[in-house]
Amino acid sequence: MNYHVPVLLQEIIDGLQVSEGKKYIDATFGGGGHGMEIVKAGGELLGIDVDPEALEHARRKIENGEWKIDKKKIALVQGNFRDIDTIAQDNGFYPVDGILFDLGVSGHQLDDRERGFSYKFADAPFDLRLNQEEGAPASEIINHENEEQLSAIIGTYGEEESCGRIAHALVNNRVKKPFRTTGDVLHSIQEVTGDRNTYKTASRVFQAFRIVVNDELSSLKKGLDGAESVLKPGGRIAVISFHSLEDRIVKQFFQRSGFKLVTKKPIRPTRMEQQENKRSRSAKLRIAEKI
Repeated sequence: MNYHVPVLLQEIIDGLQVSEGKKYIDATFGGGGHGMEIVKAGGELLGIDVDPEALEHARRKIENGEWKIDKKKIALVQGNFRDIDTIAQDNGFYPVDGILFDLGVSGHQLDDRERGFSYKFADAPFDLRLNQEEGAPASEIINHENEEQLSAIIGTYGEEESCGRIAHALVNNRVKKPFRTTGDVLHSIQEVTGDRNTYKTASRVFQAFRIVVNDELSSLKKGLDGAESVLKPGGRIAVISFHSLEDRIVKQFFQRSGFKLVTKKPIRPTRMEQQENKRSRSAKLRIAEKI
């Protein structure tokens, strides 16, 4: 299983002012890249992730000593960051000095054939759930929602101009054969786009259904509210977003009177980082301090 390279790593450590003995929450622990470095820098960490598979992988690395960290300084909890305030209090991490949200999909999820996050696996199930033990897969939405609703999903959450034509193709094709795989979805997109821009369009369509399946934007709003309640005055929240819908929510949240902006404009990865890690190219980091 391949785990992603953490994006904007040093910028996170510096921005959260990680130091010895302070408490931090990584609300999207994933492959552990950021969280591990927070612990190495002296912080005590609560790592939260909705994906039980990611946490199991992390626990093995901690137990076998592969990460070379003090396991007494880290606690891992499976849950959705929308419940961050409850999880923090239940685990004795309240109040805290810093909180990280690294949004989107981690490298191991993109590379996991069974998740369907990537169109490069044409025979993969079109699932898109971050936690496959909850809810229904994305294929259920495509197979059962009406054309108007599918167009709204693709247009709103994928910001895709061809949303109406793609929705029409999906509805027409599901009559012949219900959608099951990523390849099925990609074929319908290709009918609209031709060979040109198929994959850029597919990225936006997949993003749209992933957001809906996991209720991501609602979870982000609730998670940020909860994070504010468990953060000490003078503590910081750092958020890495990967598309404009997320970034807009974060920007509006930080503009509230309870925060002082640390970053006037979002921090972007350096050209070198973008070259070394293609998945970092769309990343934006915003940091704010609780007044």
